Amino acid sequence: MFSTILNQRLQELTQKENPPYLYAYGGFGSYARGYDAFSLNAGSGTNDPSTALTAMMTEVEKAKRFGFTQPELDRAKKSYLNRMEKAYNDKDKTESSSLVEELVRNFLEKEAMPGIEAEYDLSKKFIPAITLDHINSVLDVIKGDQHKVVAVMGPEGTDKVMLPDSLQLLQTLAAVEKADIKAYEEKAIAGKLLGKEPKAGKVISKTRNIQSGTTELKLSNGILVSLKKTDFKNDEIIMSAARFGGKNEYGLKDKYNAQYATQIVSTMGFGDFSPVDLRKMLAGKTASASDLFTDTKDGFNGSSSVKDAETMLQLLYLHVTAPRKDTALFNSFIQKNKSQIAMLSANPQAAFIDTFYKTMYSNNPLAPVAVPHAAYFDQVKLDRAMEIYKEHFGDMSGMQFAFVGNIDEQKMIPLIEKYIGSLPSSGKKFTWKDNKVRTAKGNLTLNTYRGKEDKSLILLVFAGEAPYNEDEALKAEALTQVLNIRIIEELREKVQGIYGGGIFGGLEKVPYNAYSFIAQLPCGPEKVDTLTHALQNEIAKIRKNGIEESYLSKVKKQWLEGHKETIKTNGAWAENIIESKVSGDNMDRFINYEKYVAKLTTADIKKVANAYLSGNNLLMATLMPEKYDPKNETRTGNRKNVLLKDIDIKSADIKIELYDNGDVDGDEVTVYFNGNVVSNKQKLTEKAITINVKATRNATNELVMYAENLGTIPPNTALMKVYCDGQVYEVRIESDEKKNGVIRFTLN
Repeated sequence: MFSTILNQRLQELTQKENPPYLYAYGGFGSYARGYDAFSLNAGSGTNDPSTALTAMMTEVEKAKRFGFTQPELDRAKKSYLNRMEKAYNDKDKTESSSLVEELVRNFLEKEAMPGIEAEYDLSKKFIPAITLDHINSVLDVIKGDQHKVVAVMGPEGTDKVMLPDSLQLLQTLAAVEKADIKAYEEKAIAGKLLGKEPKAGKVISKTRNIQSGTTELKLSNGILVSLKKTDFKNDEIIMSAARFGGKNEYGLKDKYNAQYATQIVSTMGFGDFSPVDLRKMLAGKTASASDLFTDTKDGFNGSSSVKDAETMLQLLYLHVTAPRKDTALFNSFIQKNKSQIAMLSANPQAAFIDTFYKTMYSNNPLAPVAVPHAAYFDQVKLDRAMEIYKEHFGDMSGMQFAFVGNIDEQKMIPLIEKYIGSLPSSGKKFTWKDNKVRTAKGNLTLNTYRGKEDKSLILLVFAGEAPYNEDEALKAEALTQVLNIRIIEELREKVQGIYGGGIFGGLEKVPYNAYSFIAQLPCGPEKVDTLTHALQNEIAKIRKNGIEESYLSKVKKQWLEGHKETIKTNGAWAENIIESKVSGDNMDRFINYEKYVAKLTTADIKKVANAYLSGNNLLMATLMPEKYDPKNETRTGNRKNVLLKDIDIKSADIKIELYDNGDVDGDEVTVYFNGNVVSNKQKLTEKAITINVKATRNATNELVMYAENLGTIPPNTALMKVYCDGQVYEVRIESDEKKNGVIRFTLN
């Protein structure tokens, strides 16, 4: 509770017109098990770090001198008991992951685990008895000057911020301790969310949808509502709402006003409540509502406990009818965002992604924002952003709502009539707009050299226009999953070039029928060419030969196992109900998912691979270190390459035999030739492993032996016989967990 109250105070400072920091938080934690410490962290952005440190430590000093207030403690108690009550209500629906995490803490940290029933009973008994003296006594632990460490970090290569030195940091702390500080003042807030009760509408029709198990309501203001009662959670109700609309309606003049409209309004609050006041008002409740504003849709998301469903609907009502204008909080939003992103240009990957998006969309100024710039926020105007918000969220014409969870219709329908039936609805026809933004056509290459670190990023984009249907979309999704399996097997395990990454994408229905597949491969610069060729090779194989049934079976199994869990979540039902109403998606594909997955064939995968991955529209983008020179490359699989022998050859054909050198002790190796795996995880014995390779003329050809283990007698050693030009070369080659043995062939 101490940490909760302190963090709420720290967060309040971010709501000022010129916030001293972007974020700040503190609490008790451990860097080593068994040793707790009190720590504080703040992000200053482009502000002076000393200003952030002063503001953060002033709040701590204020707590030390004056303690906390009774209203703060009351809110913390309400919130704690509310969390425990919700966990108790869903005790028989607790996620397995939560139970596993508790077992781990019990084993490692000796945390007691008497069960939620006992914990809830103990909470109800002890939490009300906690006093301000109990909370303020925690401050005794952090009073005094002993064992204090201060550290500050910032990016290299920028003159935007000067970091204070050690003496300046200590002087800042000393100044705070001597400063004249006033006690925290508790601001009075309204006693209820709505100042005036809405005039309720009426349900004018009520039907039953047998397929989805929903009750369908039409309200007197034309809004449609779907209700579905489930037993997935005992104490959860999910709200989802959408209609076509979106930011594409606005041109270049209003691009950033529309882009940030919902964020700006949320920053300023609703009704009589700033975000800080609203958080205080909602203490002890489980209820939320948020706006959804995409390129082509308007809508809302929300959730609540069963007892707080009315609060969720009241929040929705405020979002629609009472967005709050607050110039100071608007200026705070602009300042924080500009400060936060001011140094993004110093991040090589951010700069690369920014250039990548501009290339992908042919520098169209209406293209999506991938990496924001500080200058964007200079174009945002408060009044216009609020106008745009009200145009899309002040008129509920055509909005479709869905509520899913432990719903009592007799109680829920009157609340819907009151808070949704009373919302303004003009009858206006909202729809999406195609702003004609398209991905570039043809084959494009982007090579960017930025950054000092020895790392790269490969992005391949296959994109274009194509007819849309749900069957084809499922096939395209299966293609990405098959490719991701092959990426793991070939690019990660065999080539050992990546630790993560993959391919994602599929078909899009609006604002125009299109496909896009993006491969993302983070790697070392020495692997860029190898990985690019390897991925293109995998795609070519699928296009030519299709895939083995085992790969599709693996995808189907993963999907079906995942769907068994997904179909038992309120969020998934709410989402699919809305998509069926707004986008016309077939609800049966969600309910009877197995039927559609079973129809997929390997021929389908081959067909969509040829349709979408032909390479006719392909952007290949690569981020490389700014001073990268491939001639100086000395690593494979993150191990240093050590040259053991350099052989000049006249013939391109090379035959290699590998044996265990000396005692056969279980040595296992992978052999690369010019970055490609030519022998994967083979055990060395007294019998030869034979490899045939072809050298490239007028180039450096390297054969690398990578140790998969060290055998029983380290290091991993091999006898290599090289047959070329009618001669036999014998080389004893060794590798271990830090280095690889390399033989270099030069074909002149």
